[in-house]
Amino acid sequence: MESGTYVEITNVRPDSIADELGIKSQDKLLAINDQEIRDYIDYKFLSTDLYLELLIRKENGEEWLYEIEKDYDEDLGLEFSGIIYDRLKKCSNNCIFCFVDQSPSGLRETLNLKDDDYRFSFLQGSYITLTNLGEEGINRIKRFHLSPLYVSVHTTNPDLRVKMMCNKKAGDILPKLRELAEAGIEFHTQAVLCPGINDGNELERTIKDLIELTPAVRSLAIVPVGLTKFRNGLYSLRSFTSKEAKNVVEQVTEWQKRLKKKGENFIYLADEFYLLAERELPPAKAYNGFVQLENGVGLVRLFWQQFEEIKDELPISLSEKRGFTLITGELGVKVLKPVVKKLNEIENLNLDLLIVANEFFGRQVTVTGLLAGEDIINVIEDSKVADEIILPAVLLNDDNLFIDGLKLSDLENEFPQLEFTVVDNNAKDLVNKVINN
Repeated sequence: MESGTYVEITNVRPDSIADELGIKSQDKLLAINDQEIRDYIDYKFLSTDLYLELLIRKENGEEWLYEIEKDYDEDLGLEFSGIIYDRLKKCSNNCIFCFVDQSPSGLRETLNLKDDDYRFSFLQGSYITLTNLGEEGINRIKRFHLSPLYVSVHTTNPDLRVKMMCNKKAGDILPKLRELAEAGIEFHTQAVLCPGINDGNELERTIKDLIELTPAVRSLAIVPVGLTKFRNGLYSLRSFTSKEAKNVVEQVTEWQKRLKKKGENFIYLADEFYLLAERELPPAKAYNGFVQLENGVGLVRLFWQQFEEIKDELPISLSEKRGFTLITGELGVKVLKPVVKKLNEIENLNLDLLIVANEFFGRQVTVTGLLAGEDIINVIEDSKVADEIILPAVLLNDDNLFIDGLKLSDLENEFPQLEFTVVDNNAKDLVNKVINN
């Protein structure tokens, strides 16, 4: 059999069915029961059958057909490097606020990729727009019951959505959501808010329309548009002012109160709105398990809650003097200040914040996670720092790369006299590093 799509096996778990059959890593899975494997969803669905025929291409090019009888829930023991094995479904929009379009060249490769694939949405929680989802895709979502999905709505006004996404197919968002909801599919949603465009009355409309789709709509995250200095030739946008952020907070808070009276609120504001408006963040219980953390919703409150749970266990004094410099973006200062103040009450401990302005993307970008390695290097060079530098893990990807492609080792080579420590994005790990390092 000649197969156009194959899946390279990266690992075979010991003592598994595949291991006992002699299937090896680097072998290629061509088909299960004569069906090609387009993605991990196909693999999981097909491999649950009690009787399987696996077509495998060995490293020497030979194709072997394995006949397997197994229990319904028995795993084959195969592992793969990714989750999509055919062509990635790319974004067909040209959103006026797209972050990729306003980014410089030379970023980490994945940051320049504009995907809009419902399979990533189901398997990894990435947001999709549904604009490239035809009848075949919708039917497959229904058939496999791929739920929940993560959907970028932005606005439910058809004409406005077409304008914001520069795609004439973008206006049918509500009919598609209704069709999926009727099939039992649930979704988390988001709206990237642009001042003067989809806020105010338009946000009011979006909220009302999504309320009508509950309980299929499990959450709505409202996040502010992110703008960089690389916007030449792009749609004219601006960031929210403090006053406008206050208006958004007041508007959403009112809706949250109404929904809570009827049952449970499902609308959440990104932390940036509260910090910009200088308003108190909601209590932890208001986030209902922090279902929108990846969208920057509730990260601050969760961090403070984690610290609150352990602050009574902090020592009065350390046995020896320790000093640290903690790297943060401009927005992170408001989050970290109360924690750092409390930690510095410990005798022999000195923890300083080093604020890094984002020159790489522009000063409008204030979140810590988008700091570039070169900006951190420049600020350390011009500052008095402790011998130990603490870097939040949000700055790096799994390959220890900053957003501009610099490696953690580049910082270590630039400053061989300093020790760099990466801490997870939670208060407990930060405290553990400075207390027990």
